[in-house]
Amino acid sequence: MRPLRAAAPMLVVLACVSSAVADTLRLKDGAVIEDCYVRDEATRLVVWTNLADVGSDRYAVYPRVAVDGYEIDRGEDWDERPPLPDLSVTHIEMNPKLAGLHGRVQYDHLGRPRIGGASALVDIGDRAYDEPERIVQDLKLSYEPGEEITFTAHVKNGGFAPSRGFSYEWRIDDASVAGGSHGEALGETGEITFEHRWPWRDGMHYVEFRVTTADEEISQENNTARDPMWGWGLVYIVHPGRVAAWRQARTAYGTFSFEDFYRWHLDIMNRLFEASVYPSAPDGIKARVRLDRIVYTDDVQAAGAGGFEEDGIRYDQGRWIWIDDDDRNETWRPATHDWRNKTEWSLPHELGHQLGMVDLYQIDYAGDETHVMADTGEPITHMMNRPYTMMHWHGPNLWSEIHAGYLNETSDKPRGYFGDYYFAIPERVVLRVLDVNSLPLPGASIEVFQRGARIDPDGDVTQIDGVTVHPVIEDGDFPNEVASTPVVVGETDRMGEMALPNRDAARVRSLNGYERKPNAFGNINVVGQRGLMLVKVTWQGESAPFWIEAADLVVEWYRGNREKALVTLKTPFAAPGAPQSPRAVTAERGEENGVVVMWEPSRVASRRDVREGLDRIVGYRIWRRVGNDGLSDRPWFPVKTVGPDVRQAVVDLGDLPAELYYYSKRERFGVSTVGELGVQSAIVSAVLSDAE
Repeated sequence: MRPLRAAAPMLVVLACVSSAVADTLRLKDGAVIEDCYVRDEATRLVVWTNLADVGSDRYAVYPRVAVDGYEIDRGEDWDERPPLPDLSVTHIEMNPKLAGLHGRVQYDHLGRPRIGGASALVDIGDRAYDEPERIVQDLKLSYEPGEEITFTAHVKNGGFAPSRGFSYEWRIDDASVAGGSHGEALGETGEITFEHRWPWRDGMHYVEFRVTTADEEISQENNTARDPMWGWGLVYIVHPGRVAAWRQARTAYGTFSFEDFYRWHLDIMNRLFEASVYPSAPDGIKARVRLDRIVYTDDVQAAGAGGFEEDGIRYDQGRWIWIDDDDRNETWRPATHDWRNKTEWSLPHELGHQLGMVDLYQIDYAGDETHVMADTGEPITHMMNRPYTMMHWHGPNLWSEIHAGYLNETSDKPRGYFGDYYFAIPERVVLRVLDVNSLPLPGASIEVFQRGARIDPDGDVTQIDGVTVHPVIEDGDFPNEVASTPVVVGETDRMGEMALPNRDAARVRSLNGYERKPNAFGNINVVGQRGLMLVKVTWQGESAPFWIEAADLVVEWYRGNREKALVTLKTPFAAPGAPQSPRAVTAERGEENGVVVMWEPSRVASRRDVREGLDRIVGYRIWRRVGNDGLSDRPWFPVKTVGPDVRQAVVDLGDLPAELYYYSKRERFGVSTVGELGVQSAIVSAVLSDAE
C-alpha cells in the first residue's frame, strides 16, 4: 500500500497494489483503505491488500471499535477460479456422541416443559415436571475421565486441480500428539478422513488437525481446524447440488467452498461468545460450538424430519438445514454476489435458537389504542432494553447478558430446552418510585398491566400485603397485547416502595436447573410474551409510564440478586418540600434547527413566609424527551440550565443522545424550577407539535 495525497484535510487514503475493483474500508481516525478485500468477523475485520493474498496470513486486522464502515464492491476477477487445489479441513467429528434433547421437550398449555417421547427416556408420569434428571438417567450426557474418544478429521479438496499429497498433524491443546503423510493425489471435491484416539480429560481442551502441502493453493487458512472439545456439536444438512453450486463463485471467507463459508460462521459465534463480557460474565461466555457433522443428502426434507436413532434420541446439540425451492426443483445456483461476499449474520442468530435462546425482539411492543400518552393520545411503545444484541437483531452484535448467564450456567447440559431461563426470576421484585430529585415518592398509585395475560372476570381478586391482584385466564393463549385491565394495583409506602406480589404459577423445573414457582410474572411462558409489564405511576393526578422486562430481572438473578431485585422508577414528579413548578410551558419551532422553550414562573403561595427558603428560585432547568416509549426506556434528559430571571431558552434539535428512537420521534420539552441546594420542582412538559 502507498499513501496518496488526501482529498480533504486530515483524510488519509491508502490504495492497495491491485488495480481491480474491490472494497473500501473507512477507519474512525479518518484513514480510508481502498481496493482491498474486507472480511467481517464481528469483533474484528480482516483485510487483504490484494487478491493474490486472499486466503493467506498476509492480512491486517482492524478491531471493530476502530472501524467507521466499509463497502463491498468486487469485480469479476474475484470469482475467477484459479487452477489450483485447495485442501480444507471441513470439520472434526467426535465419537461417541452425547445425547441431545431436541424434539423431546414438549410444552403444556401452562407453558411447562416436559421431557418425553422416546424409548430411551424413563416414563415417570406427571413427576416429569419436577424430576427431569430421572427421565434422562439412562442417556449418555457426558464423558468419563479416561474414556476413549475418537476424532475424525474430514479433509476435502475444494479447489480446481488435484492435490498431489500432504502431511498432517494432530494437536491437543497446542501440543503435537500424532501425524503422518498422505502421498496419493486427492482430486477435485475428493474427501478423505483421518482418525485419532484420545483418553478423555475434563476441562476446556482443544483438538486441532492441520494439513501441510507443497502445492500452491487457493487458501491456506482452511488447512487447519481447531475445535473446543467441550463445545456443543452441531450438524449441517445440505443437498450436494447446493454445495456444487457454491463452487462457481468465491465467498467472503475467501474460498469457493460452501463448507468453509459456513464453518467460518461457527468461528464467529465462538469469537462473540468470548467477547460477550458483562458483570455476570466477567470472562465472557465459556460455552462454545463446533461443527460435528455435515450430512450430504439427496432428500433434505426427509433428513431434516429425521435424525432420531432407534432409541428415539437425536445425538446432536442442534443443526441447520438448507432447503428451499432450489432443492425442491433441483435448480441450484450460487448465492447472490451480495449475499456470499458478506457475513451471513442471520446464521449465528438462528443457531442461537438451537442452543435454547429465544428471540429478544419478542420484548418489543408497538403499542395499542388502550395505553396512550396523555398529551398526544399516541400509543405507549417499548423497544427492548439494549437491543443491539445477537438474539434481538442480526448483525455483528454481542450476545446479551441474559444469554451469557444462560450459556455459562448450562454449558455442560444437553440442548433442547427453549427459553427456560425465564423461570429465573428473583424471589422478590420491589418497585422503588423516586421523584425528580431521586427522593422516595410515598403514596404514589401503581397500576401494572401485563402483556400476554387476559384478566379473568370470573376469577377471585386477592389481596397480598395490601396489594390487589387480579386473576388471569390460563388457557395456553399468550396474546401479544398488553391487558387493558391491571393485573396488580397498589400504592407505594413511605419509602416509595411497593413489592410486586408473587402470583401463583404451575411449578416446573428444567434439566438446566431453572424452576418456575410463584413469581411476579405468574405463569411466564418461555417465548416471553408474558415477560413484559407496563407500570403506570400516578401522583397528584399526573401519570408516568414505565416498562419492566422479565429479561432484566433474569439478569439480576445471574448477577447474584436471587432473593431480591430492586427496580427503580424515576418519575418527573416532585415529593413534598420541592419548589413550585413553572407555568405555561410551551415549545415552538425557532430558526434553523432550534426550538424555543418558554415558561412563566410559579404563582407563589399567599403565605410565602411559611416556605420562604423552599420557594427561593435560583434558576430553571430545561429538559427534553424523544419518543413515546416509557420513562424507563427514554427518560427525560437535561439540555440547559439558566438563571432565575430567564423566561425562554433555545434548544438545538441536533443535540441529543444517540439512542434508538424506533417507534416515534415525538419531541417533548420540559422545564423545572431549581431551588436552593439544587432541589428541583416537578417537570412541566410541552409537546413540539410538528416534531414528527
